[in-house]
Amino acid sequence: MNPSRKLLLVCFYIVLLTGCWDQNLLKDTKLVMTSGFDVTKEGKLLGTIVIPIFTSSEGGAKVAESQIVSGEGDTTMDIEKELDLKISGQFDASKMIVILFGEEYAKQDIRPGLDLFYRDSKRTLVSNAAVVKGRANDLLNIKLNEKGSISAYLDGLFEGAQTDSVIPRQTRPMYSDLYDPATDIILPFIESKGNEAQFIGLALFDDAKYTGQNLDTTESTMYMLLADMRNKYAEIKVKVHENEVPESNNYIYISVLKSDRKLTVRGQDPDNISAHIQLNLKIEIIEDPKNNLDSFKKIDDLEKVTTEKLTELANTVIQKLQEANSDSLAIGRRLIAYHHNTWEKINWTEKYPTIEFDTNVKVEIVKHGIFN
Repeated sequence: MNPSRKLLLVCFYIVLLTGCWDQNLLKDTKLVMTSGFDVTKEGKLLGTIVIPIFTSSEGGAKVAESQIVSGEGDTTMDIEKELDLKISGQFDASKMIVILFGEEYAKQDIRPGLDLFYRDSKRTLVSNAAVVKGRANDLLNIKLNEKGSISAYLDGLFEGAQTDSVIPRQTRPMYSDLYDPATDIILPFIESKGNEAQFIGLALFDDAKYTGQNLDTTESTMYMLLADMRNKYAEIKVKVHENEVPESNNYIYISVLKSDRKLTVRGQDPDNISAHIQLNLKIEIIEDPKNNLDSFKKIDDLEKVTTEKLTELANTVIQKLQEANSDSLAIGRRLIAYHHNTWEKINWTEKYPTIEFDTNVKVEIVKHGIFN
């Protein structure tokens, strides 16, 4: 092609492209970083949003504080319309990082509240979500001890708990699991304590409804190991003695250095479905007040006791999941994949709480600090 003709075409396309400009200026919008959902005594929905207030500094704009606004309605869109009338600028949830569900709201089907977020292509599909003990509105209105916005504070809490393998990391849209008949979601459980918030475990769901049953933080870390979702750290307190004085001598703290989980689901017979979990852990003893590690025999004995205690903990977690009818380990997905004929013949919601679990933990102590 003639060079001059090429140049002419390039200039022509540049002129066309300059008109293809869809912008959403920050000065015209109010970014919603966090939202919370509750239900009122009258059965209405109560929505609370957190909007960052930016100030200029030498390094550029930074968040100085937060504006917290609430609204009521019959649907999520009702709430958004009311909030739009209370804020200066256009409601923009494209940068949402945290979604909180009040305890009573979560006991209802949470899907309608999320519908608006997933239906609009401009909104984020992956946000950190949690169930609040009490009301989400109360937690979002706490007066923090530290400077900054409540959104950044909560985002940091999520990051810390995820790194410590206390809660799962949200890596894909939660909506896909909410409509999957072969699994149940599990969400972090958080509460406000004075001027702070704290994760206190995991909230168990049956379908899209919070069951009111939870795992504590120790059980949550074990759940993360059983679900093969261990993150950078996984530390568990284990009671290995009874009646020691002082009381602290009854416990050790372990750090999981390596975990290997094998999950097998047997389901050839619809009346005899079972799941087998073998969890092999290589651990480090990071705290041992009684000093159980001054001989090889004591180390072997401690391995056996720790294996026994962690197997008990794993079975407690499984028992709670079944009592809540919460298949958050996605046993149903394995059944669909490997025994589809069986899946077609059963009602998984009725069958799951009755299946047999065989869960075992094997512990190997590979490190115990700098003392030999």
